[in-house]
Amino acid sequence: MDSYKAEKVDVSSGDAGAVKGLAFKGGKALFLRHLSGFAVNFTGGIVLARLLGPEVLGLYFISYTVFVILRQFIDLGIGVHIIRLPSNPSPAEYKSAFTLQQAAALAACFFTAFVVSPSAASWYGHEEIGLLIASAAAGGYFSSWQSLPLSKLEREMDYKKVGLIEFVEVLVFNASAVILAWKGAGVAGLAVGNLLRGLVPALMALWLGRLTPGFSKDRASMASVIKGASPVLGINLSIWVIMAAPPVLVGKLSGPKALGIAQLAYSLMSSTMFVSSIFQRVGLTSLAKFQDDPVRFNKAVKGMVQLLFIIYIPLTMGVASLSPWWAPFIYGSEWAGMDGVILIAALPLTAVALLTVFLSALLSKGHASLVLKQSILHAVIYWTVMALTASSLGALSVPVTHTAAMTAGCLFIYGYSKYCGPFDYAPLAAGFLSGAAIMAISWFSAKAGYVFVPFILWPAFAGLYILFSVSARETVAMFMNSLRGELR
Repeated sequence: MDSYKAEKVDVSSGDAGAVKGLAFKGGKALFLRHLSGFAVNFTGGIVLARLLGPEVLGLYFISYTVFVILRQFIDLGIGVHIIRLPSNPSPAEYKSAFTLQQAAALAACFFTAFVVSPSAASWYGHEEIGLLIASAAAGGYFSSWQSLPLSKLEREMDYKKVGLIEFVEVLVFNASAVILAWKGAGVAGLAVGNLLRGLVPALMALWLGRLTPGFSKDRASMASVIKGASPVLGINLSIWVIMAAPPVLVGKLSGPKALGIAQLAYSLMSSTMFVSSIFQRVGLTSLAKFQDDPVRFNKAVKGMVQLLFIIYIPLTMGVASLSPWWAPFIYGSEWAGMDGVILIAALPLTAVALLTVFLSALLSKGHASLVLKQSILHAVIYWTVMALTASSLGALSVPVTHTAAMTAGCLFIYGYSKYCGPFDYAPLAAGFLSGAAIMAISWFSAKAGYVFVPFILWPAFAGLYILFSVSARETVAMFMNSLRGELR
């Protein structure tokens, strides 16, 4: 890329103070991005759910799955490879990466638009799914222009720009989809949204990332990029297989309506995952700087896990506890049964939030092969359980399957102990089980009309945990001190 410039902040030296400061600032920027993105997504989701209903949104979620898979495939694992390189990538490396991503984008999006799209219309018996998937292919292509600028900004830990680009994606989709749905063009609005959510952020990324597209004929350089990125691509492949299961199995065996209920429930609950997403992204960049310093590395990991635990047990499980009250009130009777999906989904999603730190730790140390093994095991369990339960459980088969597949996370625990150092999991396990019990009691209480019960149990749980856990108090104190320092 011809306009490559040196990174504006040198974080490659591993200076703890510099990395910590940039990580905290980056976390704040991403927090604001996810918070504002959640507000837009939540508001737009309510309008679309009311106007279009679960069946049409079920068809949209199929196209969105295609969009996400395309975006990750087009990246080819190069994004993570660029982020974790010990030294700054050269212009030649950027050009080689861009050439590879363009080739992948053109092939994948052409195949999706002209082969997958008509095949899906026949598979599901809905012609409109063809338009939605074709629009997802068009929007997905522009990821080949967005991936590298974003990776460069993340290397620089310039998360303000990263957050702005990602927020614009959420905004343009919801604005176009809601306006057109309001005017009666629901499916067309979703299709326009699929296209714009790829195009507009790509243009912004090129501008803010200060990278001009350029092509390369250097086969040796391209081979080097492929070699470095291939382990991450393998991990992504197993993730795509997992992502495809609900649309293929639930969408076909239980119908688009059941898929719509399950996917909207997951979309809502996944909104609470923004904190763990921030930790994973900032953590990968930060931990990569400490990969040769075991003491700092383990201390950083333990602090992140402890803080995520304090946040996520009451957040995700607390939101699920109240779902019998807020879900029907907000979305209406068409979405009956979604609160049950939310209850079960809170268990694996909370576990995911905690395991993301171990995922970042293993990737930052270069143990992508172990992460790949975990992903493959997760995929095998996921498809097997969902194939057995989709017909009988409908929407509930998605969180049940997710819960069963999370057992593959044991490989993360094993890998961290082997490659990174010891970790005391007993307090986390006890707190998780206690939180699950409180969630179940609160959910059934809210279902019976006693909505006040969760508002009593969860503050009591959080207060007792912090009161009796020394490490929890230390983590909260360190976080608050860092926050006060940034606000001065």
